[in-house]
Amino acid sequence: MNSEPAKKRITKSDLNQLAKSLYGEEASCEHVRSGNRGWYLHKGAEKTFIGANATEAFKYLQSQESVTETPASAASATPSTEAAAPVTSATEAVTPVTPVAETVASATPSVATAALVTAEDDPDRLPVPPEEVLEILLDKFPKTFFRDPEKIRPIQKYIHKKIRRLLDYKYTKNEISVALALYTQTTEYCQKLVLGGQRTDLEGNPCGEVSKQHQEDAKVRLAGEKPMRPAKKKIPKTPSPQLPPPALDQLVFGKMDMSVKINELPADSKTLRNGWEEFLIKTERHLVKIVVRPRTWKKLQKAAKEYPLWVANIRGKMGPRMKDGFELLTPTIQIFEKKPKEPVISDQ
Repeated sequence: MNSEPAKKRITKSDLNQLAKSLYGEEASCEHVRSGNRGWYLHKGAEKTFIGANATEAFKYLQSQESVTETPASAASATPSTEAAAPVTSATEAVTPVTPVAETVASATPSVATAALVTAEDDPDRLPVPPEEVLEILLDKFPKTFFRDPEKIRPIQKYIHKKIRRLLDYKYTKNEISVALALYTQTTEYCQKLVLGGQRTDLEGNPCGEVSKQHQEDAKVRLAGEKPMRPAKKKIPKTPSPQLPPPALDQLVFGKMDMSVKINELPADSKTLRNGWEEFLIKTERHLVKIVVRPRTWKKLQKAAKEYPLWVANIRGKMGPRMKDGFELLTPTIQIFEKKPKEPVISDQ
């Protein structure tokens, strides 16, 4: 019987990433655990209820792509990274986001729940060549990506995130980024950046102007002062070999004892019904309960009376756990007298 693939758990990081791609870097998602519980979208001073759980909140944010197609945020990046890894710039104007009407806290967005499965979830999946991914972008988004150099226009910031969602996460982030680098790291694309003007989204709509910084950077690259460098490829990590566990007959068996040292008699000891003595020892990390025979307790009392300096080494096995510590079972005690060091007499 075939088992269904495990569904990926939607985290706060996923929600924040999606919110920032839709509404800008200032957007964030927070979960409220008291009062009107649920997930809320924060956009400046505006607070919008988006779902009672993470799945509803994620689907709500996905549904907003059809409501507003504003850029994620104004960002500063070189042409080599403008589609794959944009960097926020204070010099480029932010396109205002159309506010979404705040939903009543008790309402739940009516969206269908679905499993979020990405290309990274399939360990047996073979990587897709960037040339093949670029051909898919040219076919799927003809209003944004063009084969004719004369029709090329600067593309929207953070566009790789929307591409992944619209392609149902069939391709990894790195595959999309490398394909976008093939498209943007060309002389024709940099020439369009130098001209400035509006960028275009996946629907072919204008979505913010090219910044002065991007124009200047494109001029430098066209002049040959900076190379047309592609997006960085992630080097796959070689998985470490899984060694089989050793057979039982190959194991070496040992004995583990705990050791506690004291140099003064516990003041909070109590005598049990059978005459045994119980006391607690506080170590750096734990409380240790110790129960000793009457004869052993008398040895400790004798050491405290007769020796100015002494130390008792108490060894045993770790027993049942208790609050902030454990009990030491079958304790054995060795008592040593410590003699103070004699002062060194100088010849001078």
